[in-house]
Amino acid sequence: MNGAQLRTATGILFTDQYQLTMAQLYFRMGIHERTAQFDHFFRQPPNYGLHVAGYCIAAGLEWLLDWMETAYFGPAEIEVLRGQRNRVGKPIFGEDFLAYLRAHGNFSGITMWAVPEGRVVHAQAPMTIVRGPLFMAQILETALLNHLNYQTLVATKASRIREASGASTVLEFGLRRGQGLGANAGTRAALIGGADFTSNVGLAYTIGQTAKGTHAHAMVQSFLALGMSELDAFRAYAEVYPDDCLLLVDTIDTLQSGVPNAIRVFEELRAKGHKPVGVRLDSGDLAYLAIQTALMLDQAGFPDTVIVLSNDLDELVIWQIQSQIAQEARRY
Repeated sequence: MNGAQLRTATGILFTDQYQLTMAQLYFRMGIHERTAQFDHFFRQPPNYGLHVAGYCIAAGLEWLLDWMETAYFGPAEIEVLRGQRNRVGKPIFGEDFLAYLRAHGNFSGITMWAVPEGRVVHAQAPMTIVRGPLFMAQILETALLNHLNYQTLVATKASRIREASGASTVLEFGLRRGQGLGANAGTRAALIGGADFTSNVGLAYTIGQTAKGTHAHAMVQSFLALGMSELDAFRAYAEVYPDDCLLLVDTIDTLQSGVPNAIRVFEELRAKGHKPVGVRLDSGDLAYLAIQTALMLDQAGFPDTVIVLSNDLDELVIWQIQSQIAQEARRY
């Protein structure tokens, strides 16, 4: 997709076809400039199968308003509509309607009342109220739902994870699993919902944050493929990042290889005057491994290092891990 195509796909034509055909109908009926009001709400909170959210967190409003300020029917958009044909080859949109869109097709006449981002919202209660000329209020619907519903869904999930995590730091790491550029909206919404940091470099920069991250299994595997070892990989990472050294320890065997090798590297860092950050666990019984890893780090003289948990964590999994740790840690 080139630049011109991207502008077309994300501008005022970022809407459903039926919004435009209805707008022309209103124009033909002479009711297109009548003041209309649309209330935007959700019928029920997210249902996660075993549990249902009791609330949602509003998000997406700023990006919607930014889009509305720049979206309008320019010459390129009018040409797109002019080229549409019906089943018998006749133009779908009349020239008089296209001329009207060219002159009046923007959101300057729309007034909006909305719940601020980050606030709690509930089912059946309006999140957004749109008032303005019927034809433009209608055209706005699709983009409004797209901008607000998705970010609200992600912010709600992030809020629940934030609540389950208590005082622990929450890192958003969804870019690789997101849907195209929509992952940027997901990252932003997760931060609104309560995530402390994100791994998304570009989005983090735009909101004044520094992206956070460690390393992947691929780093250790690369060293192994070259005939070196996990310890070599850890040492190389520590050499480059001595003050930000957080090592992923489950590539080979967490307790038999990863943690012991991490401790050796941490001892070497400490001898050089650096303070290691911690380790990350990304597989297995995370609660059990966290307890055993904490014991090993404590015994080695690193009680202040952090243990980061990752891998398909949601609020129920986090609660289960915390409960398991609370029950089993007393045995050690």
